[in-house]
Amino acid sequence: MEQHGNGSVLPHILSDVKDRVRASGSLSLFLDFDGTLVPILADPSAPRLDPDTAETLRLLSSRDFLSTTIISGRAVEDLYSRIRLPGLIYAGNHGLEIFGRNLRFVEPVASSRRDQLERLCEGLSEQLQSVAGAFVEFKGLTAAVHYRLAAPGEFTDIQRSVYTAVARDGALFRVNPGRKVFEIVPRTDWHKGEAVRWINCQLGGKETSSIYLGDDTSDEAAFSVLQDSVTIRVGPARATCARYHLPDPAAVHEFLLWLTLQEPARA
Repeated sequence: MEQHGNGSVLPHILSDVKDRVRASGSLSLFLDFDGTLVPILADPSAPRLDPDTAETLRLLSSRDFLSTTIISGRAVEDLYSRIRLPGLIYAGNHGLEIFGRNLRFVEPVASSRRDQLERLCEGLSEQLQSVAGAFVEFKGLTAAVHYRLAAPGEFTDIQRSVYTAVARDGALFRVNPGRKVFEIVPRTDWHKGEAVRWINCQLGGKETSSIYLGDDTSDEAAFSVLQDSVTIRVGPARATCARYHLPDPAAVHEFLLWLTLQEPARA
């Protein structure tokens, strides 16, 4: 890097971002949480920002030309409780609920199916109560079946239980497999990509230049929407719509620290 680090952030990412920062009067930054800002842990309730990352986010939130959104599969209240920084936008449940910087949005289809989803989760919890290490998390607008702590031999039964339960409400919900998790989400046209479009529109229109960092399959929708932007896949290298790749949250923090020192072109 130019100012910091050990070279884990590739020079062509920095060059691309620097050009965009200098050319644009405004920049929108989107950051996934688990696997991007913090390592993925076996217990999904455990991840917290370390003090250095929290301070870097605070610095980013103070930059006038930059609007920072934390976008995650977590419920928005859960997401906010792990960061608690003013000046950020928080997009929870894969962008189905958004608040911060005078923005407020809840996707209406997902909101209307909250009760059905809660009943689905109650039934699944009963089915999986005998499977050690598997549990259902109801997140209001979406749900997650976590099995990171379950024995590998339990996977097939967990998968069958999830898909069977969701099939009973097949017109309402679908299953999105993730990293040691099955996400249960409402069947709606809204996703992280649409959330990014909406946020950018509220911030100043289609001309807003964006940077998006994420590690999960749900982030691919945003990568696809932001084809002319800086998109960065975090974690193990795999097929992706993103332009660039960073190996882990440590490299993400290195990049964000560098970004705090950049300056847009002055009129």
